[in-house]
Amino acid sequence: MATERTRRAVLATSGSLATLGLAGCFGDDDEESEEYVTVEAFALTDPETGESLTTVDGDGWEVGPLHVPLEGRLLVGAQVEDAEGELPLGEDGSYHVGAVAVEEGDETVAIEPGGDQVGLVGRSAGTTEIAVELWDGDRFGWDSPPLEVEVVDDFDGPVDHTGD
Repeated sequence: MATERTRRAVLATSGSLATLGLAGCFGDDDEESEEYVTVEAFALTDPETGESLTTVDGDGWEVGPLHVPLEGRLLVGAQVEDAEGELPLGEDGSYHVGAVAVEEGDETVAIEPGGDQVGLVGRSAGTTEIAVELWDGDRFGWDSPPLEVEVVDDFDGPVDHTGD
């Protein structure tokens, strides 16, 4: 009887260890959200003129908030540099930009990623925050600090240069 209990204990332990080992083989969800691209400089730009709208400055943005027209669309481009220089963005480049609302479920702004540009559509008046993301194909590479976005009815331009 003691042998039977020991055999059962060994089998149960082996099964548990095998299950844990297999779980480790399939990766970790946190692995997909870890940054692996070291971004040295990141700017949002006007895609028509190439002019910088705002840049990441430490753990924030140089100016803000970014204004988006209510029931309208603001298209912003991006320029990204790592230690070796500018990264190729867009359909022909290996990297592309996207964005997500910082607060899950916030629908103040709809986000339309498009290679080296992101379209922001003002759905409802108000203020929200987004994080701009850099992707290498289907692999997450980096995300920005939160960027304040304000959806406004009387749109004069994309950036409030007064800062808060």
